[in-house]
Amino acid sequence: MFKNFREEMKKELEIVQEDLAKDTFKVWQIDYNGHTIRVVNAITEETLAINNIIVDCKKRDSMFKQIVPFVKLQGNIVEDDGSISKVTVKLGGFMTLNCLIKVNGYVLLQEKYNIPLK
Repeated sequence: MFKNFREEMKKELEIVQEDLAKDTFKVWQIDYNGHTIRVVNAITEETLAINNIIVDCKKRDSMFKQIVPFVKLQGNIVEDDGSISKVTVKLGGFMTLNCLIKVNGYVLLQEKYNIPLK
């Protein structure tokens, strides 16, 4: 009796995890001075890519380890003149997914994505 209950609960939890993974997957991409900045949010990791090269990544081995709801990602862009532009990203939230992308302190993107609850 309890074995069947455990198996059913395990299957339900897997379904919830799959649904949450689909609902929280989001990609933001912007151009800055000829450079492409892409931020990806997934259930167990967040990544920052500049010109298709991942420059920062935060990973968790379980969705339940997301104790702190916000993540900071950082990277640098080397400009044509040799100067360096600092890219910072703040990503996260509880019921909404907020993405803030800054370059050298200037806000390039600030977006709020409502996570659909079923």
